[in-house]
Amino acid sequence: MRTKLGTALDIFILVIGPWIIYTRIIEIMESGPAVYPIISIVIVTLAVVFAIYNLYLLFSGKQQDNSRK
Repeated sequence: MRTKLGTALDIFILVIGPWIIYTRIIEIMESGPAVYPIISIVIVTLAVVFAIYNLYLLFSGKQQDNSRK
């Protein structure tokens, strides 16, 4: 059972994640590759992927529950 807070955090990650990735890519283009921006891109990309996966599981589970009724 998922919590409403977890769903809200997943949605927040989907909203803010691409912006963080975009700004880190711009930073790398301006000042060259560095460890922090690359690690930041990897971590945020993983967070976005897991948020999409969690929301997919949530909505697919709700659709299955509705079809059983």
